[in-house]
Amino acid sequence: MNPIRIRQSLLALCVLLGFLQANAQVPARMSYQSVIRDGLGQLVTEQTVGVRISILQGSSTGIIVYAERHHTETNANGLMSVEIGNGSIENGTIESIDWSAGPYFIRSEIDPDGGTLYSISGTTQLLSVPYALYAANGGTQGPPGEPGPPGPQGEKGETGETGERGPEGLKGDKGEKGDKGEKGDPGPQGPMGTPGPGGGDNLQIIFNDNDESAGDPELLYDKSSNHMVVGNNDFTPGAALEIKSVDGALLLPRMTTAQRNALEASEGMVIYNTDLQKFQGFVGDSGVSVVALSEISQATYFVGNDGVNEDYVAQTFIPQFPGLLQTIEFKVSSLSPGFQLIVELYEGVTPGSGFYFGQQNVSVNALGWNTVTFPPTFYLNPGHVYHFILKPAVVSSEFIGILQSNNSPPGQHAGGTLFAYNQDTGEFEPSLNDDIDFRVKSLINTQTWVDLH
Repeated sequence: MNPIRIRQSLLALCVLLGFLQANAQVPARMSYQSVIRDGLGQLVTEQTVGVRISILQGSSTGIIVYAERHHTETNANGLMSVEIGNGSIENGTIESIDWSAGPYFIRSEIDPDGGTLYSISGTTQLLSVPYALYAANGGTQGPPGEPGPPGPQGEKGETGETGERGPEGLKGDKGEKGDKGEKGDPGPQGPMGTPGPGGGDNLQIIFNDNDESAGDPELLYDKSSNHMVVGNNDFTPGAALEIKSVDGALLLPRMTTAQRNALEASEGMVIYNTDLQKFQGFVGDSGVSVVALSEISQATYFVGNDGVNEDYVAQTFIPQFPGLLQTIEFKVSSLSPGFQLIVELYEGVTPGSGFYFGQQNVSVNALGWNTVTFPPTFYLNPGHVYHFILKPAVVSSEFIGILQSNNSPPGQHAGGTLFAYNQDTGEFEPSLNDDIDFRVKSLINTQTWVDLH
């Protein structure tokens, strides 16, 4: 069985939400049941287990608004039952939860030996909230049910009187600019106009205003310094171009990647790429830049080796720009500080084979992005496929959670694939629509377009 499915099947979640008593006061309790299995997939029956229940707000890795602990017995079918709101409180109060500020998720952590070394974990979205609890937070009745099928069409009525003209609608979006027409024949030369006023000390730009020469004291150009200001009546020292406004923004050129590549680019150019929806600049010797990434954060894959289950992942990627590898970053959702991890780097499509660059050992101590620094000796080329492997360095009961994408939406890195190690076959199995959350950064040593954010 694929290890990623083994872990997810360790905890079968069944949340039964309901009232524990029927009286005028709303009870702040919910009934929770779960079938417990050990690391071999066997039912944990008629045994005391330790349980920690956490309610998270916003996402499966969101803020813990309430947490409590229980010690309870499983039955002959491995089923344990607890009342959420009736345990030993670790954090918050269940009465203070604003159920209208969801979504909410329930995370359960189990110690099959009855202690607090929780080795089995699972998270599921709380898709409904008891109406009485929701109303206790000032909630309102939910939306009405689906409408029934339409009745038969009635006979056409008589045409009514024409009503008064309604208010004018909003102005629609500006249409696309049409093709440039052919140049027309030149018109006859007009009479010579009267001489316009001199620029004066304020360095105004003189323009045609209804066939008369005119200047604007807030449109200035200083020919001696080639500085220009729009919307101000004085120059700001050091500003070659100043646009002063509180109700308008500077709009950079917007173009596709193909249109950008058709430019005769020079260092310092800046555009907005409509294909990538990113600002980009043309640079030379640009320093460290992201050359491959995925940042979806929709699910978690657990990496570890407890002596029974050996789980780790590989990720392929194709660099966007050439350069010397600097760092590989990955995003952690759960861990025990000090988790020892090995990061191996290869060139090749098949994990564990191809040209081996080397490895780095790292101690993972923080949630979120973790950075692994490589010596600046590995040159990455665009169009080549590389992969790195994240695997535990020691046998331990601890596992680390690595954030990843899933089928909806699919992985973000074009050409990249997540592989899960199958200890039964000793091979990596691809998950074609998935990537882990990662960033690869290289030192760019050539002129190229780079993302500015």
